[in-house]
Amino acid sequence: MKNIFVKDFMNTGVLTVKPDTPTIDVAKILFVNDYNGIPVVNGQNELQGLITDYDFIEKGSAVHFSPLGNLLEELTIFRKNKEEIDKKIKALIASKAGNIMNKEPITLSPNNTLKEAADLFVGHHRVNPVPVVDGFNKVVGIVSRYDLIKLYVDPVFWMKLLAARNRDN
Repeated sequence: MKNIFVKDFMNTGVLTVKPDTPTIDVAKILFVNDYNGIPVVNGQNELQGLITDYDFIEKGSAVHFSPLGNLLEELTIFRKNKEEIDKKIKALIASKAGNIMNKEPITLSPNNTLKEAADLFVGHHRVNPVPVVDGFNKVVGIVSRYDLIKLYVDPVFWMKLLAARNRDN
């Protein structure tokens, strides 16, 4: 069988956000859709960055949600100084997607192979999902680790791929 390409299994119905989307809205989109990440695009659908769940918990992030140990320490400080609570809440509300996105995300091309996509996930443990961009840096799809696992057990995918290959020959 010929190579399986990213374009054969990528998700094409990609939800995206703009750099000026409030961070709180990005968090809601990730939560409601059970996503690990979302591409940030400009008005021409060109990739500007990527926000993942990791960006929300990373130390130093503009909207850093502290690990439990630091949270207890911060609560002590906040109890003494209400202004600190107000500052943190205002910073969270004012923050935009462009403030926390990874501005140089790893990407795939529709013509990368399944093996290349798998190797990318193996080599970059924190990367998930990965935007798929065309030659003009426009988002045309997205691939996650789940998509690779799904290929092992999705007979519909294999039947569609085989039918498409037979049509092409």
